Amino acid sequence: MTVKHLSEETVHDFLERFLRFEDGVITHISIVLPRGDRAGRTIEVEIQALDRTIPGEGGPAGRLFGWKLVRISMSGISEYRLAETFAYPLQVLSDGLNLGYVDGFFALDLDPGPDEWSARSIHDATTSWSKQYVLSRNCSFEVLDGPFI
Repeated sequence: MTVKHLSEETVHDFLERFLRFEDGVITHISIVLPRGDRAGRTIEVEIQALDRTIPGEGGPAGRLFGWKLVRISMSGISEYRLAETFAYPLQVLSDGLNLGYVDGFFALDLDPGPDEWSARSIHDATTSWSKQYVLSRNCSFEVLDGPFI
């Protein structure tokens, strides 16, 4: 598949294509942290999600859209927090995810909560649900046919 680089202007269309990843399932997270090279730090997240561009099975019991595996790649990582506990599992994105652009960084929020969201709110404990996020200089994605887990 073709890698597509995101920009501040294309984030909205990306999120809408995948229904904001609501009820998406994280199947893989990769973190690469080269010593002494913050610019070379990368995080990849693979998520099974519904894709508005793929027809589903239709019918009363079928889905309107088809499932795809979306690999989100972030590089130039400046900060991240990814944790999973028994009480707060990370795998199913019940509230979807959010992605924004602020001060030259992409902000990927894997736990945006049900309320109004802003990329700036990730650091504000009084307004943010997020305990799962990544801040990076670059963000891209590719859409794959699987494997689904």
